[in-house]
This record gives sequence, C-alpha cells and structure tokens, in this order.
Amino acid sequence: MLFKKKVPILTVVVTLFMTLLFQTVGFSRSLFEETFNGEGINNPGTIHIGTLPAKPDPNKPVLVFVQGLTNNSTIWYEENNMYSLAQQQGFETTFVELYDSAGTPKSYWDNGALLADQLEQISEYFGGKKLVIVGYSKGGVDAQVALIHEGKHHLVSDVVTIGSPHWGSELADLANSSSLGWLAALIGQDNEGTQSLQTGVMNHFRAMTDSKWQVQQNRYYSIAGNRAGPFFSNYWFGGTIIPGASDGVVSVASTRLPYAEELAVRNWNHGEVRHGSNAFPLFNNKVQISKPMEAVALHDFSERTNQEELDLLVRGGAQDGFAEETFYVENDVKKITINWMSATEFDSVELIRPGKKERKTYNVKSVQDTEFFQGAWHHVLEIDNPKKGEWKIRTHTEEKSAYALLVSFDSKLNKQIKFKEDGNKKNWKYVADIGPGNSRGNTPFTLFYDIHFVPEKGNANKKIGHRMRDYRQSKRNNENNQIVIPYSEEGSYNMTVDIEGVTPTGDRFQRTVIKSVYIDDKGNAY
Repeated sequence: MLFKKKVPILTVVVTLFMTLLFQTVGFSRSLFEETFNGEGINNPGTIHIGTLPAKPDPNKPVLVFVQGLTNNSTIWYEENNMYSLAQQQGFETTFVELYDSAGTPKSYWDNGALLADQLEQISEYFGGKKLVIVGYSKGGVDAQVALIHEGKHHLVSDVVTIGSPHWGSELADLANSSSLGWLAALIGQDNEGTQSLQTGVMNHFRAMTDSKWQVQQNRYYSIAGNRAGPFFSNYWFGGTIIPGASDGVVSVASTRLPYAEELAVRNWNHGEVRHGSNAFPLFNNKVQISKPMEAVALHDFSERTNQEELDLLVRGGAQDGFAEETFYVENDVKKITINWMSATEFDSVELIRPGKKERKTYNVKSVQDTEFFQGAWHHVLEIDNPKKGEWKIRTHTEEKSAYALLVSFDSKLNKQIKFKEDGNKKNWKYVADIGPGNSRGNTPFTLFYDIHFVPEKGNANKKIGHRMRDYRQSKRNNENNQIVIPYSEEGSYNMTVDIEGVTPTGDRFQRTVIKSVYIDDKGNAY
C-alpha cells in the first residue's frame, strides 16, 4: 500500500539573501521568518515558487525541479546556475521538498506519493498550465511513481531525468550488505531510500512500471555522466565499485529507460551532471508543450547486465579502539587499492606486509563521502606490485565507530573466476577457470554467504526480517558451487558471498560478491 501524507498548503520561500530567487505572493510573515531561519528547505511538502522571469514565455511549461537522495532544493540554485538559466529563457519555475529534505530519506513510493500531491497544487497554482519535471538522481524515479502509479501523468508533458538510477545502483547494494551494515547504521545511511535503490528492488520496480500504459502519456529524456572522478574523490571510489561506465554513483546503463530519448552522455561526475551549464542546454529546446505526443521507440539496453570480473574484497564491523583485518594477495597482482571506510577520520593506517613482523605506518588521504555513504570517510592507499601472501591492516580510535575495508585487485585472476546466475536469479554458482590445480587436478575453494532478507511489508522498519548464513566447501573445482536463495516470502534479499580459494600455484586468494535480488509474491526473482 502506498503511503500518503497530507501536504501543507502551497508555500513561497522568500529569504533576504534570495531576493532575486523567489517571488513574494503575500504569504504569512511567520512563514517568511521560518524560511529565513532555514527551516523551509527542511520541511517535506514545501513548494517554492521561483521569481517570475523578466520576460516570461506564456507558451513554455512550468519547470518542476525534483531533488535526489539526501538532497533538498538548494542543489538547483546554490553553486548551480540551473535556476538562473531557466529564468533567462522565460521558464516559470518551482522547487519541491521531499522527505529527504528533513534528513529522512524515504523510498520512491513515499516520495512519489508526496510529489503527486505537490504536482496537483502546482498545477492549480498555475491555472492548469502544463508542467515539466526535471528530476535529479533518485528524483527521476520518484517522479515516475507520481506520474505512473499515482496517476498524475495528465498534469505533465515531459520528464527529464538527470543521472537517475532507473535500474538501481551497486552502491545501494553495498550499503545494504552485511559487510557495511555497521557503518551504514552508524552514519545514518541504513535507510529506506538506499534500500529501495538496490538493483534487485529496482529491477522489480521496472517490471511493474514499464509495462503500464501510463508510461506512454509523457515524453521522457535522460542525461548521464561517465566520469568517476576526480582521483581519490568519493566519485572515484564509486567508480571502482560500479561495473562499466558511471558517474561515480550511477552507471550509464542504469540511467537509461527503453522509452526515453537519451540526450547525452558526457564527461561529468554525479555532482556535475546536474549543473545548469551542463544539462540545461540539452533539454531547453525539447520541453515544449506545443509538440504532439508520438509513439515511443523502444531501445535495447541489454548490455546493462554485463558484469564478469571479480576484483573486490569487502570486510566490515564495529570499532571500539583497535580494528584489524587480514587479507590475502595472490601472485602476479599488479596493484591493490585499499580503502578503509570509517565513521571516524584518520590521517594514517598501519600495515603488516607478508613476511614482516613490524607494522609500518602509511599516511592516507581522507575524503568524506557525500553520496550513498554520506558522512563516512574514505582512506585510500595504493600499492603497486604487492607481495603475495597475508597482509594485515588496522586503525585505532578513542571513540566508538564502525568501519568497512574494501580491497580491489588488479589481477588476471579477476577474469578467471565468476559468480553468476544459474538459470534464474534465485540460483547462483561460482565458476573458476584457473588451470589444472594441484597434482590431482583440484583447486579447492570455500563460499561463505550471508543473505539479509527484508520483507516487502517490513520496509518501514529494516530490523524486520532475518539473516541466513551458511557456506559451501569443495576440494574440487566447480563442485558443490551452488547457492540457492531460500525464498520464503516477498521482499528483498541482499546476498554477500565471500570466496576463498587457492590458485594452481598454491596462492590463497579472496574475493567478495554482493548481489541484490527481489522476489515477488509469486516467487519471480528480479
């Protein structure tokens, strides 16, 4: 059942330092003072009406700007010229505040229901004039709920989605995995917003959305970035996790809808893609209400599912004092990239290399995340031609904290081992093609897996649900290598699989696979 909240009366944000940004239309002094104190942008349901352009074009629709995950409306006009460019071109504008504005990210179902009520109010305020939604990141998905599932498509002509994860984000899978559970909970990112953007959950959303006739009632456009940088930034970190080209938060493949016109894929990261100078010229001439609706040509984006290489190891837990992790590096690894994520900022980490006893302190650059792990610190260290064998890493903090260790391997082994679906997304198998093994032709391995299940009705409280833990072990390559998700009821299943094996030369290796699967009430897996 979709959750709806009564939306406050349509409001106008007027601040002394934004005199040129928003027009005054006679709302109460008390509201003015609340907004001046910064409370307006933190109130879900608030609608801001942009200042009337100097030369408004009556033939142009009203632009409705929709925020993304953990954002509020300021992303459109603070350090962003999107609003000013829209004004210069004669567009009337509005900006909405969804649940994320209050620091409580909700699923697209909740945000979409709230947005649907806001669209009704905006349409009434502008006398029924057609609207165009410009949705950033998750805001593009929220918009589809409002138009398709809440039935407000008739109020809108066009939808522009900018860096939107229409098929989910692997970072959401990671945020909801067992390895990062401690950290996500501590920094406040264990929320319904990230849970709803897991790839399996979003594949289910696409299946129940894209076949509806309401999809054909609006024109859709998409804009994407393919720059996961700058180096050592949180966008760079995201790019090391997400397969294929990405903006550091969302893959290019995930931004595509089969019925949307892709306006551009440019050299922008997830923060840059929403800038007015970048995105506005792409849709400025597209969003005209004078155009008749036409049949939508469907595009094939089947390459979206391609993901083969296994190059990552993930560990995590609580920290109170020292925290230490051990990991193994196989032979012929060209480089390892170590990322110690923590709720606490460090300026150094300690490492013990194979064959050594003393710890060596390494200075690390710390970068605070502003996206899926907002508030967490990345501490990154790169080591070329690392020695094979057992490595140890540790940090120390005087306060209670939580951490996650991510080690990526630049190794030929990445393409020789695979974890893929076996017939359907409820059945998975580990496959290794790494040579003849020992004298008996065996390459032993162990699969440790942890499946976190959240039922569909438990999304309002992620503590509802349960975890399933088990392992598979074999002394022979590709034997006893299957994992079956134990379907019990409808909901999301986040699976963390730790692979530990031995190469033909006797080197121990480790990798981690994180998969998100949604199973509906009929047992269909997505």
